[in-house]
Amino acid sequence: MTQANDLDKSPFKKLKLETAKLILAGFRRPAYAGVLQRHPKQATYACDLLMDAIGRKIQVKIAGGLSENRLCCCAAVHGLPHLISPLTLDLIQESSASCPGYLVGEIALNPARLRLTLLPFLGKSDDRTWVCVLEHWMDGAC
Repeated sequence: MTQANDLDKSPFKKLKLETAKLILAGFRRPAYAGVLQRHPKQATYACDLLMDAIGRKIQVKIAGGLSENRLCCCAAVHGLPHLISPLTLDLIQESSASCPGYLVGEIALNPARLRLTLLPFLGKSDDRTWVCVLEHWMDGAC
């Protein structure tokens, strides 16, 4: 059964919409979070985000060291379905009154969007830990 607004879309727009839906298959919550783990011998971090729908995981990898004075870094999102290579994005430092010095980046999959946010967390040992949050949504025009 087709919806009335589907009849007005061009075949290319329909294809982009279906592709975005396939890539986001398995996401059931609006956001997923995990703690980044530092690689013992390299200046890289990784975090596994477990998908609740199909028992699969998405891995987020951060290249370069994370520090308080870090202004930007590169990230890759591995494990999304129907993609040959991982999605890569730049994370840029932003600040707000409630959370100073966090890193954020966005990937446009037209019409879907992924937003990756790294939040600093200061634990008991005064060692900075980073929390990784991956959000997803479809643009409202679809």
